[in-house]
Amino acid sequence: MARDEESCDLVVLDVEAPGAVERVRGLVLQGVAVLAFGPHVRAELLRAAREAGATAVPNSEVERALAERIRA
Repeated sequence: MARDEESCDLVVLDVEAPGAVERVRGLVLQGVAVLAFGPHVRAELLRAAREAGATAVPNSEVERALAERIRA
């Protein structure tokens, strides 16, 4: 885990964390890729993260999505 998110190539975050969607917006504006995850029952948060520029997936797909990003 890096303390300076802006220096990362990818930030992985929980959409249920306080201020997560705002963090996504800020990171994306700075050119940082974001993989957001959360429970499938919180579809509104996953959708908001996608609209803010993140790749947002339900918890069950985090491992697959992360593996795809690493291979890319």
